Amino acid sequence: MNQLLDKVIKVSLVTMILLSLFLSWKIWTKPANRSLAEKDKNSGEELVHSKKMTDVYVPTKLFYHESKDEYLYSNKESMILDIHHKVTGFNFNNGKEMNQKEIEEIIYAGDAFNLLFPEEYPLSVYEDIYDLTLDIPSEMKDMMFNRIIFSLKDDKIYFVNHQLDKGISYDVEGDSKSIESILKDKKKANYLPVSLTPENIAGIYYLVDDVELKTYSYILAPQSFTTFTKAFFNQPNDLYSNESDNVNVSNGEGESLTIQSATGEVTYFGKLKKGKDRGNNSLYYDTFQYVENLGNTLGTLRYFDSKEGDIIYRNYIEGYPVFGQDMKGRLEVGVKNKSVFVRTNQETIQIPIPSEETVSLIPTEELMANLVAAGVDLSKVDDVQIAYEWQANAETKQVVDLVPTWYVKFEDAWYPATVLMEQGGAK
Repeated sequence: MNQLLDKVIKVSLVTMILLSLFLSWKIWTKPANRSLAEKDKNSGEELVHSKKMTDVYVPTKLFYHESKDEYLYSNKESMILDIHHKVTGFNFNNGKEMNQKEIEEIIYAGDAFNLLFPEEYPLSVYEDIYDLTLDIPSEMKDMMFNRIIFSLKDDKIYFVNHQLDKGISYDVEGDSKSIESILKDKKKANYLPVSLTPENIAGIYYLVDDVELKTYSYILAPQSFTTFTKAFFNQPNDLYSNESDNVNVSNGEGESLTIQSATGEVTYFGKLKKGKDRGNNSLYYDTFQYVENLGNTLGTLRYFDSKEGDIIYRNYIEGYPVFGQDMKGRLEVGVKNKSVFVRTNQETIQIPIPSEETVSLIPTEELMANLVAAGVDLSKVDDVQIAYEWQANAETKQVVDLVPTWYVKFEDAWYPATVLMEQGGAK
């Protein structure tokens, strides 16, 4: 009887939440064919706390080298951010360029830890946004990095690029003992055993065992068009819309915003917001303006990938990136000739629904073997990553299922491992 009552209460709660979200969506996503300025004034001010670059350009993986032959992996966000915060509070001295042989030696050293960012970006940008004094050697001013290696034994830190052939070493001064105590708390870290050998593809740590991860279901909340006009438009007032199934909003300055009714995909085009000229590094600051103004609307966004003139920020859940069709879980910003093109999705995950379902993922080495058997050229594999795949819920469109899935970066594009194997590596 109690179980039946609990089920009825749960279903009723979800139904009421869905009804509330649906009514909100109907109100906000159907603007009339007229000036929207008055409607904007009457809608009330939305409280948006701007994001900082230090909230978004962060490491997402930690590898603890307990000894030379024993490596452990954690993606626990709170621990990683705590350790990284301590690292950025250190003093950095005697910056020296490293050669490939020196990097190879430190990569496998024990009594150390690695912090990995999802993608490379300039060390000079890292220095700026974290207000550090690195005194980067002049010949390394343009160095890109995605890996911080910290030797607990020597109190030395190393910034290394993705290819593991360029790096800079520093002597550091700070409280490394407090970091060590965090690393040794294995219960809180929730470590998984990993291996790293010269045979590993692209310097990737391989998960040694099967991994069992929870699936998650979330109630969706479509964001109103005003959320995006306020965040993206240079001139967010005196906007006009065209009557159609899709939301089409524009102004006299040439800015336009479209939301596809069928998919929720959002596209914005306009002039790049004015900002300080930062030379070759301007792209990171220019694109971040469109993340900053959204605050927490799209959840936990992280810098994830970059291509020429284009940067991708991706939603993270429980320390894993989210992949979905139609730009779900993703914000992509492209800049060209002082114009900007932004793509994302109005559907955002808001309220988790309790679930005890789990998915078991195979070890990395077995995944690689399966890729080879399917005809995939591993020399073109740049990275592999456990992610949460955004999948439609079988019972209702107002709920999304996030399912743990192996993803592979192949020839600079990300694919679910199963899809890549079906294609045999052929695009």
